[in-house]
Amino acid sequence: MAKTIKKVKPVKKSVKKQVKKSVQKKNIKKQVVNIGFKPDKKIFSLDIALLDKLQNELFEAIAAKPSTMDFEEIRLYIDNVYMTMNKCATIAKDVKNSLLKKDFDEPITETYNSPA
Repeated sequence: MAKTIKKVKPVKKSVKKQVKKSVQKKNIKKQVVNIGFKPDKKIFSLDIALLDKLQNELFEAIAAKPSTMDFEEIRLYIDNVYMTMNKCATIAKDVKNSLLKKDFDEPITETYNSPA
């Protein structure tokens, strides 16, 4: 019984390179490149909402002024105005702090240019 030995063909170099390239391509991760940060309206939506709330609170406090010169009504009005002013000062401070936390590389100098 004679054993037949099968000869294994050597793998070509070009096939090895293709296999290595396909393996390398799978492991490549894309890097996120920050080209330039341009803020838009969505970034400031919370700040705008807080400032709208502040404006509404102040308008309501002004509109609630009593028409009569009753001492008790004026005292309640003054107390409400003090509480409203305190709340508005807190909201304004929160908006200021949130704007300071947003670190922009360049200052926003865009202006609205209406179409002709």
